[in-house]
Amino acid sequence: MTERPAIETAPPPVTARFWRRLREPFPDPENHVALNTRLNPRSGERVLQIVPKHVAVYWTLPAAALASMGCLVVLLFHWNSGPAQALWLLSLVVTVAAAVRAFVEWRDVFVVTNWRVVRLSGVLTARVATMPINRILDMTMTRSVWGRALGYGHFVFESAAQEQGLREIKFVPDILAVDREINNAVNRENRRRERMMAATRDRTLDGGPDEGERTEPIRGL
Repeated sequence: MTERPAIETAPPPVTARFWRRLREPFPDPENHVALNTRLNPRSGERVLQIVPKHVAVYWTLPAAALASMGCLVVLLFHWNSGPAQALWLLSLVVTVAAAVRAFVEWRDVFVVTNWRVVRLSGVLTARVATMPINRILDMTMTRSVWGRALGYGHFVFESAAQEQGLREIKFVPDILAVDREINNAVNRENRRRERMMAATRDRTLDGGPDEGERTEPIRGL
């Protein structure tokens, strides 16, 4: 039986590729060293979704760069003007500050595993905020007009997340898919805990602890 030749499809147009890239997570977090060193795959933890910041969070950097280029053009026509030189130097400072801010946002990554949610952030001082997946009790999703147009939104976690740096997760790309992933992970974890509790009750009803085994209450709780 001869194999049928594969049908080659034409690549999408430039505008479609640009729009898709705009809505995709950026940059690629697969090689994130801080994430790989903090997961526990040997115990069964697996990554469900890695969520870096949406590309819209970096808008200040190209805006500052364009402003700096405009100031440079003005400076070329007024080279001996003191105000023009000061304006160009000020635009350079703003551009550097925007680049530093963009790098800080690039280091901020939100990760969903089957056990917990993790937020990795920080440049000189690394910060890791974690929360078990079963402790997510209330989660609010907001999408502004720009968020609907560009494909991002914001999460607000209540309860325990407030104390662990996970209260607000902003500029989440494809937030609807991330919301579904978190809800599915919470439901799976709840069902797993229910099965474990049911199995424990069954073992207790069947035989209970051995006669020679003495059980003591857990102290300090």
